[in-house]
Amino acid sequence: MRFYRATRFLFPRSLKVRIFALCCLSACFPLLALALWQVATGAVDWPTLGIVLGAPPIGPAFILLAIDSVLIMIRAATEAITAIDRRQLSALRAVRRNDMIGELISGIDRVAEAARARIVTLDSAAYRDPMTGLWNRRGFLSQTAVAGEGAVALLDLDQFKAINEQYGRDAGDQVLRDFAGFLARVLRRNDIVARWGGVAFAVFFPGTSEHDAGIILHRLTRRLAAGAVEGPDTTPVSFSGGVVELDGDAFDQAMTRASEALYAAKRGGRDQVRVGRNHLLAG
Repeated sequence: MRFYRATRFLFPRSLKVRIFALCCLSACFPLLALALWQVATGAVDWPTLGIVLGAPPIGPAFILLAIDSVLIMIRAATEAITAIDRRQLSALRAVRRNDMIGELISGIDRVAEAARARIVTLDSAAYRDPMTGLWNRRGFLSQTAVAGEGAVALLDLDQFKAINEQYGRDAGDQVLRDFAGFLARVLRRNDIVARWGGVAFAVFFPGTSEHDAGIILHRLTRRLAAGAVEGPDTTPVSFSGGVVELDGDAFDQAMTRASEALYAAKRGGRDQVRVGRNHLLAG
């Protein structure tokens, strides 16, 4: 390391040229001594001396080319670890030799995979709800950041506090997981579902009017009434919901209107869906 730092003044921007210069200097020291001795003694054989001094760079140049071909995998490994590119790393796995380069590439491979796994874990923690596996609020907003036309809904489980108080938090958590799984199964593939927080869930229906989204949610209430999701005492779980169209509003404004429709459903007796600015019953 000290020698590497001490020679950085030689072509600091090119390691290959620095190696070439060091090789040439090392090879030329004895030849320079011969040239000085001939000059000092006055017995200079210029043709021979020219050949002797001109030939040494050829050897280091060949060595440099050979070194460059050997180090190509290190260059590829450096690029791969910088970009953490899947295809590059796959190529590196093919290099498994019992030498220094093979060990270096294997180590880079392991570090890159560990970094990738860590990134995936952090991304999941940042955007996924750990209990239900659905998007969390941040994930939902990231998925709908460029939302076009459509409708957004807020759903809230009814009488959930009573389940927690009577049967405990574990039973309540299981109801949340069951309800989340129900939503993930029955809603359309392109609908975006998230746990908004607590016992509230958010749904974005792309390219759907609030009327049609209300019909979809009303059908869900009927399926739940038939026992699609049951509480610890086998009582069907129900939800109240509010759904509105984006209607050119900013997404957060639409969520506020959906929340107002949800509260209208709660005040209206629960287990129902209210639609639009006028909080009409879906049916």
